[in-house]
Parts: sequence; C-alpha cells; structure tokens
Amino acid sequence: MYQRLEEFLGSRNAAYETINHPAAVTAQEQAAVMHAPGQSVAKVLIVKERDGFVMTIMPAATALDLDRLKGLIGHGEVRLASVEEVRGVVPDCPAGSIPPFGALYGLRAFIDRSLLAVPEVTMPAGDPASAIRMRWSEFKRLVDAHPGDFAIPESIVEAGGAVGVKRRHRRVASTPRRA
Repeated sequence: MYQRLEEFLGSRNAAYETINHPAAVTAQEQAAVMHAPGQSVAKVLIVKERDGFVMTIMPAATALDLDRLKGLIGHGEVRLASVEEVRGVVPDCPAGSIPPFGALYGLRAFIDRSLLAVPEVTMPAGDPASAIRMRWSEFKRLVDAHPGDFAIPESIVEAGGAVGVKRRHRRVASTPRRA
C-alpha cells in the first residue's frame, strides 16, 4: 500500500480492509482480479480544466462524459490529463492506482452519484497490486468530493453511444489502455 495513503487513513482512524491481488492495469481488470463488481470499484481519472486539475471518482464499469463534467465544474473546457500531466500532479503513484482522495494531492474532487449507491467501495491503494475496501459510510466520511452525474456505463460507449444521443455530440473519455 502507498505510504502517503496509509498515513492519510491512519490520521483519520479509518476502518478498511487491505486487498492484495495480481497486478492489473485498468479499473475493470482490477475489479475482475479482486472478484468485485465493477459498480463498486472506484476508479480515478485526472482531468485538466481551466484553473488546473481535478480528480474524478466513478465506478470502474463506467466512462467519463466530459460534457457532463464540464457542466458540473461550471466553466471552461475540460479534457483528460495526459500521462505526463498526471505524473506531475501525482508523481509518486502510477496512473490506474491513484487513491480516490483528492486531499492527498490538493485536488478538488468530483464523485459520480452512481458510486453513492453501493454498500462498500473498493479502491486503488497506490500500486497496481493492492486495493482497499471500506463501507460506504466510511468512504463518505473520508472523501471530500462534489457529487454529480458524469459517468456513463462503458457498455453504452462500446455500443456506439447512448440511446437518442449521437456519438459525435458526446465527448466521452474512458480509461486509456496500455499496450
């Protein structure tokens, strides 16, 4: 587990379970190796917006709708941060393993409401082979994030777009896959 996360959780007397698992790159792969439903596994994407960077927290089984996030942020353009930018914002944690606590990095955080309906949240613990799981009430106490509706099911993205919405009008970002 990532030392900075361990110190953060310890300083807040957090109750959680540590899960060690085979290394996995994407959030959906992490959910599979942990035998956890993709709707209850939090993934983090770093987004560049007008005033800097923000953290988005959403279920592993979803993709980020940049237009919806832009509406939630309320100003300027938004885009996924590049790998280099993510390394600059979160220099000591590999992409795909970033814990969902913006306070660790001085980032404003946004959480998709669909993650609010699960009894437990499993999340990256700072390296590709570990995670932590905690009750939703504990996660809510620790995460300082603005709720919103900005995630859409990956199955809709893979099928070509949401019903009644032309894909060219929807800017959707999914977790980049490594080769």
